[in-house]
Amino acid sequence: MNHMVIKKYILACFILNICFSQNWIQSQRIEKQFKDAVSSYNSGRYAISETILNKIINSGFESFNEKSLLLLLKSQVALNKLDEAKRTAKIFFSNYPTSSFIKNAMESLGDLFVNNSNYESAYRMYSRSKNLSTENTFKDRINSKILRLIKINLSAKFIDELLIMDTDISSTNIHYLAIAYSQIMNGLPDNAALTLAKIDPSYLPDIFSNLFELLLRESYKPASSVMMVGLALPLTGSNSVSGKAFLDGFKSAQNSNKFGEKRLSILARDTRSDEIETVKIVSELESIEQLIGIVSPVDETLSLSLLSSLKGSDLPIMLTNKQNGDLSLINEKTFFLNSDFSTEGIIAAQYIVTHLGLDSIAIIAPAYKNIEIQIDAFAREVDRLGGKIVATEWYSGEPKNLKRQFSFLRQVAFRLGEKEKEYDEALGMEIDSLDALFDVSVDDFFDLPETKIKKMSSSDSSKIILNTIQAIYIPINIQDLEYIGPQIPMYNFDTKIVGNSSWKQLEILTKENIGPHLRGMSIISSTFIQNTDSIITDPEKLNHYLSGYNASKLLASINLTEISRNALNKSLSEISFFDDAGYSYTPSKINKNVNSAFQLIGFNGKAFVKEGVISTDSLSAAKLQNP
Repeated sequence: MNHMVIKKYILACFILNICFSQNWIQSQRIEKQFKDAVSSYNSGRYAISETILNKIINSGFESFNEKSLLLLLKSQVALNKLDEAKRTAKIFFSNYPTSSFIKNAMESLGDLFVNNSNYESAYRMYSRSKNLSTENTFKDRINSKILRLIKINLSAKFIDELLIMDTDISSTNIHYLAIAYSQIMNGLPDNAALTLAKIDPSYLPDIFSNLFELLLRESYKPASSVMMVGLALPLTGSNSVSGKAFLDGFKSAQNSNKFGEKRLSILARDTRSDEIETVKIVSELESIEQLIGIVSPVDETLSLSLLSSLKGSDLPIMLTNKQNGDLSLINEKTFFLNSDFSTEGIIAAQYIVTHLGLDSIAIIAPAYKNIEIQIDAFAREVDRLGGKIVATEWYSGEPKNLKRQFSFLRQVAFRLGEKEKEYDEALGMEIDSLDALFDVSVDDFFDLPETKIKKMSSSDSSKIILNTIQAIYIPINIQDLEYIGPQIPMYNFDTKIVGNSSWKQLEILTKENIGPHLRGMSIISSTFIQNTDSIITDPEKLNHYLSGYNASKLLASINLTEISRNALNKSLSEISFFDDAGYSYTPSKINKNVNSAFQLIGFNGKAFVKEGVISTDSLSAAKLQNP
């Protein structure tokens, strides 16, 4: 009996040992995977980290789940995966409600909300995470993030709601500071003074001291004038990325203004990238009497809805996306802050013909409706100024291969070269006498056999540098440059290249096979990238950020005799010249509702250089202004 017990005991120990070994092996494997995930995260390979961590979590081995979920959340935040990160955070909070990493998870969620321009939610998360920590280093890091959010000008109403629930003395003082900042920015120094009086400086972290002192000084100054402006933005839906970037830029410009300058009270409303919602939003904004203008970056389709819904209203509408200027015929209170396609075409023509003195011009452009409008205006203006369009070549879709278009331009250039030789020979004749001039032979009255001329092959001609086409105008879509840039050097044109804002992609132009060949090209653009506090690198997103930034700066610069819609309408049409580093505004004499000022940007092979500001009217040549 004892013998059987011993056997069973040995068997059980053996089985347990096997299980322990397997668990140990699995634990070691999971630990190695986790270390790999950490290494990938630290080296910026967030997608790899996410993949590894999902495998760990799905393995059923729970001892690493807490750490894995937190790192998964941080990886998803770094990848800006909003929905996935929210889902991971929910699982983490549900499974580990007492975890010491709760504060870190909340910080990561705050970072996620910042990335998505949800600053109020970010502020809430940062505040909650700080209240959960006793570590000074962690608190200092969170406070620096909170300070940046305060300077975005958070809603005072939102902060008031937090004050009701927050009992931490330090946090309460920070909340009051945020409210006071909002009041100062909205031209309410008296209100700010009352709010600041509630702050006990001894409970205010050192990082906020300078802002506290600044707000105290500003609270004793007279109230600055405030203009209430509505922003109709696609903050959700298909165009949400551009809408959020615009809002960030608009707020950033306001925050960069000196205290005491004119402030804009902003009412931002979400159009949801939808026509019906756009009409609804602008109608609501129009009914607010204190509102003196609407600014919107909506596309042309939504612009039609917006303008139609406000037809007959005295409310100025400022559109920041370059569109068809004829839209102002629908609503005369419409202003195009970044010009329109026709005006840009006219400006480009005047720059090439009048300023550069070039009269042999070719065009390569995408077959795109608004670009076609631009090219038509360009061609008409070239003709008016006495220049000549020698060729116009179109392309559709992705311009991966423009051999046909560029080859045709070379044929045209060869023909122009032959004509020049003929003229040179004719003009260089030596005439000994009048008799010699009219001397003829019988052969002149009969057809002579044509001399056979060997035609150049493409392989022969491609080696010859051609300069008979003096300029090539190439306005493109932003996604086209990566295809067009490498092709231009292949065709050996010694010519002036002039492009539109879509050429402002330095990472493409500075490639070795492109940059040296395009040295000296010019770009005509509504904006020049000035120094901002934005960390945006995507060129299209940055353009929307700058549109918001520049619109805000322009509005803050306007001196109104009174804060009213009519006064703003009058001022916008009568601005003589506004210039703020990388953006300028002056109404066109052709259409006072359209901005005719453009940045003239040169490319030196390595970087963009601002060469001046160029504008025009219907009668005279463009005016080049050196910075």
